[in-house]
Amino acid sequence: MNKLELVVFNVGHGLSVALIERPENYVTLVDLGAETGFTPLKYLSLNMKLRPDVLFITHPHADHLDDVETALDARFSPLGLHFQIYDWQDVKKREMKDLAYKVDDFLKLQKQVSFRNYGGSARLTAWRYTPEGARKSFGETSYVNNSSLFLVYVWRDFKITIAGDLESDGMAGMVGTKTVQEAALSTDILIPSHHGHKNGFPTEWIEKMGKPYVSIISVQERDKSVDSRYNSSEFARGIQFNGETRYSLTTRKDGNIMITMWYGSDGGARWSFASF
Repeated sequence: MNKLELVVFNVGHGLSVALIERPENYVTLVDLGAETGFTPLKYLSLNMKLRPDVLFITHPHADHLDDVETALDARFSPLGLHFQIYDWQDVKKREMKDLAYKVDDFLKLQKQVSFRNYGGSARLTAWRYTPEGARKSFGETSYVNNSSLFLVYVWRDFKITIAGDLESDGMAGMVGTKTVQEAALSTDILIPSHHGHKNGFPTEWIEKMGKPYVSIISVQERDKSVDSRYNSSEFARGIQFNGETRYSLTTRKDGNIMITMWYGSDGGARWSFASF
């Protein structure tokens, strides 16, 4: 059966999202978040018998590169890699000292895995500020977050937007860009920027793109910065999840989240939401 599976993994403070196109089993993985004792790459391989055809890195902060050691293992490594070019030494010096090695490991991965664009049966478009452009527009402190890839993925009638770690000013710039507005218009599922933090909330999203059905937020338990506006009928249309109407789902409350999308015998679009 033709269907799409969207998995937002519970990786604490980080992000890892899989888009699995069936029956082709084409896998797009977005970012390398991981949690102690849990790696999405191993889960995909050992539990689902899958391997990413392409890995998109939205930006090179350690929480989005956490699983890079697994990616370097030939048994689990992606078949292709998509990323922006940075001044890697500058990125490295901005990391906490005990995490800077993640950047070095990512440079090793670039040598091991070829650069690749998306090649599945859906449509995936990436917008970005270049690192140099983000530095000029938003300053030294936030330029890595604000050069995150902004991804719009369309499978048949379903639209999913993944906003990386864009902060408020970078997000406002994206939302204010006409081509981005046109692409993200009527997004069904939003994976908000910057772990759903207030510093990243898209204040003009409703006006420019309309309400998504639901936001899915990857966030750790002790994070108090999630913006409550995501969990409101003012921002989302709502979906049924475990017998209740929800406007946002979070990995800290709901764990690993899977959304399955398909078409019924009558041709109507269907989806189901589950956690594991």
